[in-house]
Amino acid sequence: MENFYTVASKNNPKVSVQVASGHFATSSAHRSHYIDIFDLKSSSSMAREAARVMAVPYLANTIIDVVVYMDGTEILAAYLANELLQTGLGVINRGGEIYIITPMIRADGRFIFHQSVQEKILNKNVLLIVASMSTGATANSVLKCLDYYGCKLAGISAIFSAVPSVNGQVINALFSTDEIPEYRYYIPSECIMCKEGRKLDAVFNSEGYTKL
Repeated sequence: MENFYTVASKNNPKVSVQVASGHFATSSAHRSHYIDIFDLKSSSSMAREAARVMAVPYLANTIIDVVVYMDGTEILAAYLANELLQTGLGVINRGGEIYIITPMIRADGRFIFHQSVQEKILNKNVLLIVASMSTGATANSVLKCLDYYGCKLAGISAIFSAVPSVNGQVINALFSTDEIPEYRYYIPSECIMCKEGRKLDAVFNSEGYTKL
């Protein structure tokens, strides 16, 4: 798309996303912006820099046994675990072990963990990483799953989040509506852009977008 612009992290200018404004749709919602986070999920150098920023809220005082990642953020999760295990007097997890896993989704939409990995997560301190949140609905579903396995939620991190918290838990996001204040989210039947007669520019999912 022609109207992409770059938004850099206020905490690390090496970390950035490409943003386009317009009229975009997913399978369940319409949005005013498309946020391209491909590099943060796929580039080793970008993911490494992002992980350094993401680790800061947890380094000194948060025990983490497991990183549960969603939306293809496994590279970011691996670098984050490495940051949390670095040597240093102020690093609480130094010298430990952190498992990096993701749940599977059942046909009814519920998240579960395979039997073979349940022992790694049962009653553990878990950090949840998601790519993007507009309402926190998916994160809430994952949190219910974690609660089922007796997990202790250590924190929630996101590349982008339009909401400051989920279920009372503050979201540590690399980017938020502070950086993209015009960002809007609508259920399709209430989309203001549709009511104004604006055509869709593109449809997208976690893998990317397709212009219309």
